[in-house]
Amino acid sequence: MWRVFALAAIIWPRAHGLDAQSGVWRMEGQLLFSSLRGFGSSQAILPTRNSAIKITAVEGEKRAPIFTGSTKEPSDAEKPEPSGPNKSAADRSKDFRIFGWTLHHVAGAFVFCAYGAVIAMTIPIVRRERKQFDEYISGGRETFPDYLKYRFTDWFTTSDSAPSVVLIFLAVGLIVTGAILYALVVGESPSHALWRIFVWASASPAENEVTPAGRMLGIMVTVCGMVILSLLFGIVSEIFASKMAEAKTGLMKVVEGGHCVILGCTDCTRCLIEELAKAKESNGGGTFVILAPGSKEELEHMFLSSHTDLRGSRVIIRSGNPVYVRDLEKVSVQSASQVVVLADSDCSPEEADAKTIRTLLALKGQNWPPKGRLIVQCANPANRHLLEKLYKADVVVVGNIVTKLMAQSSNQPGLANVFSMMLGFDGDEFYSKEWPELVGMSFKQVVFRFPEAVVLGVFTADGECILNPGWDYQVQVGDHLVVLAEDDDAYTFNKDPYYWKEGVDTPRRRAFVKQPTLHAQLGNVQDDHPSKVLIIGWNDNIGPLLNNLDGMVGDGSTVRIYSPEPEADRKAAIENLAQQWAPGAGFASFTITHAEVDDDVVSSQVELKVLRHQDYDKVFVLTEGNDRDSGDQRTVAILTQLQNIHDMLPESEKTRRFCPVVEMCEDSTKEHLKLCNLTNVIHSSSLVSQALAAVTEDAKVNGIYADLMSGREHTFDIRSFQQLLPGETEPKELSFAEAAWKLSIVGDISLIAWSRFCGDGHISWQMNPYDKVTPRPWTPNDRLVVLRRFKERGSSD
Repeated sequence: MWRVFALAAIIWPRAHGLDAQSGVWRMEGQLLFSSLRGFGSSQAILPTRNSAIKITAVEGEKRAPIFTGSTKEPSDAEKPEPSGPNKSAADRSKDFRIFGWTLHHVAGAFVFCAYGAVIAMTIPIVRRERKQFDEYISGGRETFPDYLKYRFTDWFTTSDSAPSVVLIFLAVGLIVTGAILYALVVGESPSHALWRIFVWASASPAENEVTPAGRMLGIMVTVCGMVILSLLFGIVSEIFASKMAEAKTGLMKVVEGGHCVILGCTDCTRCLIEELAKAKESNGGGTFVILAPGSKEELEHMFLSSHTDLRGSRVIIRSGNPVYVRDLEKVSVQSASQVVVLADSDCSPEEADAKTIRTLLALKGQNWPPKGRLIVQCANPANRHLLEKLYKADVVVVGNIVTKLMAQSSNQPGLANVFSMMLGFDGDEFYSKEWPELVGMSFKQVVFRFPEAVVLGVFTADGECILNPGWDYQVQVGDHLVVLAEDDDAYTFNKDPYYWKEGVDTPRRRAFVKQPTLHAQLGNVQDDHPSKVLIIGWNDNIGPLLNNLDGMVGDGSTVRIYSPEPEADRKAAIENLAQQWAPGAGFASFTITHAEVDDDVVSSQVELKVLRHQDYDKVFVLTEGNDRDSGDQRTVAILTQLQNIHDMLPESEKTRRFCPVVEMCEDSTKEHLKLCNLTNVIHSSSLVSQALAAVTEDAKVNGIYADLMSGREHTFDIRSFQQLLPGETEPKELSFAEAAWKLSIVGDISLIAWSRFCGDGHISWQMNPYDKVTPRPWTPNDRLVVLRRFKERGSSD
């Protein structure tokens, strides 16, 4: 046996004969193994440059090699003339050469090299998967082969080109591997071996047979072999199909690590994944695994039909109930880096939180995720502390953010758009970082030392978030600065302020102290006079919206609700909501009346005229319908009718601008409403998703949101220059830094963004402008977006 391998080792590198001087491989006739029959006797003629060596080996007997043949290379006349089919092949191979290589040799070498390159490319892929396995999954019950099996199955079932790639790889692998073995054992050249194995693999074993009986026998054997092979393929195909069906129905276990698990599927799931995909795009994308009851095909259809932009990320969907440990294990919660628990939007807030509690207990029982973070959406703010106490989690009350923005947008049109810019990952984001060199500086000195960011506040050493702490606040050891910036490495600290005017603020500050405080001039968060409020539509946001309005409108206000929902059901629901959101007192600032309308005429011009929307101080339109699309469709129909009614009013009745606060569900609705000059819109699902995504990426953002939306000590304002700086002359040009400086003189007011009034009547907002020093044209229609403190920190007044 050792002689066979020795001969193969000698023959393989000389399969085409290397000319030592020209470096050209060549094959002179059939000089390779003429026969290799058993081990009793075998002969081979080895080609050399000037001679042919004949080796005779007899089993069990040592004999010296016998050299035969001439020491000269045979002439062309002495070479045997090829005959039969070999003649045309040999002649063609001599007709065309590339650097001395015949055409079929070039083709064979290309196939071998290409397949070798493909094999080499799989090595770093396997190494990367091994690193992922060792980092996140190793130590559990799953082995590395189990992980590779899962990864292959997931790729095969989600990639359209996977079956073709696998089929080509297996076919080429069979032919190349067989050719190598054939060349080693039989002694043919590798290029000829490729052709021989290809013919055999195509089920044509009788191509060289010349007798009729032999050909008939070859056909029969080939047919029988195809039948047997078909049976084998059928069995393998059935096993493979069952595994694929298991994967496609969402029953197959996910073997991932460092991924993000989303428990539940609601209206905001798609937007949440899009926001998280934006955050992970710079890292090449992430892996999101959704576990939700229902059909996997229906959930996948929802994502495909909505054209979700994944930005290089992957989404894996599994069917199951997150309250069961076996289903949680199915999505590898134990190895996830982030787990997001969504509140069920199809039931009441209390029922949604009850399901969340069961899910948290299931996770707590297994101590999952041991190395990851847990983010929980709370439906009822009253249950927030319970969920925080129950298990280690960042609890986000996002529903209250939406309705609070709706309530505030009735006084500050455009506020929701600015807040959405702060929440999303498209532009500037919240960042916090400790700067030891700032210790001892006042907050005002700090603000003007970051030209690429807007400084909002600090995180104290004990984790408390203080936004707009006051210009005299001294930065303490351990404080982390909260900023709005394009990226965490896109802003730097300047030793010298980029804008400063010495001696300007002291006289102005003393004069201002003698005047009433600025927040009294602008108005408190709560109105002192009664208001008339019209709410069109009915959904789960009605409770928190009424609760926010109760803290904004003056005593004696009225709220009228227009909806096809039966009046008796609405009254019963409002009684429960009053006890839930305002226990004991109920909604004390206003009384509620109802206007009932049939569902099929809710957008009728006749019915809407009766409402007399022009008599109301605030108008809210809530999404109401069987689904997101039908809800937005109804909303657009109602608004276009109201706008048409408003346009037809006599000038004496147009005492108020028609600027309703509109809730929408789909992105396209915003563009449609913009065509109608209605821009005070709130994308409820997007806001919820943006808040959850931001907290998922950075837990500290949760504290920023809570302080921003608390309304206890400061509030958002969108005001004109004259409103914020009474007595100042309206400038013709204004820089962002100068505006921030002027605001710092009159009160604890932080400038966040400003507007540009477009010629078509629309307002565009710019947050954290890149150039804060260069003035730009300023008009009376432009606005400043500020965070205004109206109460001293710790004050009970």
